[in-house]
Amino acid sequence: MRLNQNFVKNAQHLTAEYCRQNRKLILACDMDETLLTESDDEQHVIIRPKALYMLKNLRVYYELCLITYSTRERARQILNMRLDPNGKLFNGRVLCREDVMAGFTNKQEAFFAHLPQDTRKTRISKVRSGLHGATVRPPAWPYVVILDDFPAAWSNLASCIPIRPFFVGAAAMTAVSGRPIPKLLAGECGYVLSVHRFLCKIHAIVFPKHSIQTMPSHDSGQNVADEQKREKKHTTKTKTTTPPTAYATLLNLRRRINSNQRFRNLCYLDPGHMLNLDTKAVGGAGERRVQSLYAQRIPISSFERKLT
Repeated sequence: MRLNQNFVKNAQHLTAEYCRQNRKLILACDMDETLLTESDDEQHVIIRPKALYMLKNLRVYYELCLITYSTRERARQILNMRLDPNGKLFNGRVLCREDVMAGFTNKQEAFFAHLPQDTRKTRISKVRSGLHGATVRPPAWPYVVILDDFPAAWSNLASCIPIRPFFVGAAAMTAVSGRPIPKLLAGECGYVLSVHRFLCKIHAIVFPKHSIQTMPSHDSGQNVADEQKREKKHTTKTKTTTPPTAYATLLNLRRRINSNQRFRNLCYLDPGHMLNLDTKAVGGAGERRVQSLYAQRIPISSFERKLT
C-alpha cells in the first residue's frame, strides 16, 4: 500500500494527545456533491453556498482534511482556483483517487492509514489486518468526524454524518453567466449553516468549556483552604471519568434515534436540531455545565412529517 507522503507529513501531529491538549477534532470532508458540484455540461464548478464560510469558521475547532474520489489533477485545479487557493483550509491534507485506490478498500481505510499510528502496536495491527481484514485504526480515530454524501465509502462508520447531496440542474443555470439562480440556492444556505451548528455542538460536547471560579483577595485563609480541597476533589473526579469523544457522541445519538434511515433523514433536513445544548449554572457564578439533550425540543416525528 502506497501512502501519500505529503499528507503523512502534514498530518503527523494529528494524534489523540494533540486533540485533547488543543481541544480540537479532525474533520474529514468529501468534495463532490458535498462541498461543491458541477453543472450538467461540466463547464462550471459551483461551490455549495456557505460551504467556505463553514470551513473557515470550523478551523478553530477542527483540523480539516479532504478525501475525494476525484483525480489528483482535477482536485488540485479546484483547490487552487475555487476551494482553497491559499492552502490554509486543508494545509496539504488532501487524498485523491490515486491515494484511495492505492491498495485500500475505501476512504476509511485509506484515511486511517495516513494518520499517525501507534508504533507499539504496529506489528500486531498489521497481522490482524492481514489475517482478518480488519481496518487499522489510529489512536486519534475517536476524534474524527466525517462529512460525506456517500457513507458507504466509510463503511457506514458511526462518526460519518450523511450530507444531503448537492446538485444543480440545467434549469437552475442562467444562460448568460452560467451561475445558479440565487433563489434556487436559498435553501442550501440554511442547510449548510445547520450542519455548521451541528459540528459546533459536537465539539462543545467533547470539549465543554469550564470556567474556574476564583476567590476574592479579602477571603479568609480557611475559605481558601476549603476552595483548594474542592478543586482537588473535582480534579480527582475528572481523572477517573472517561472523557467523551466524537465517535461516542455520534454513536449515542444514533442509538437514541434508533434508526439509520431516520438518522439520515434528519441529517438531510436539519441536523442542527438533533443536538440541543442547554447551559445551566451549577455551583455558583462562573461555573457552567454543558449538557447534551438529544432531540428534546423538537420531536423526531415532526421532522419526518416534513419529509413526506
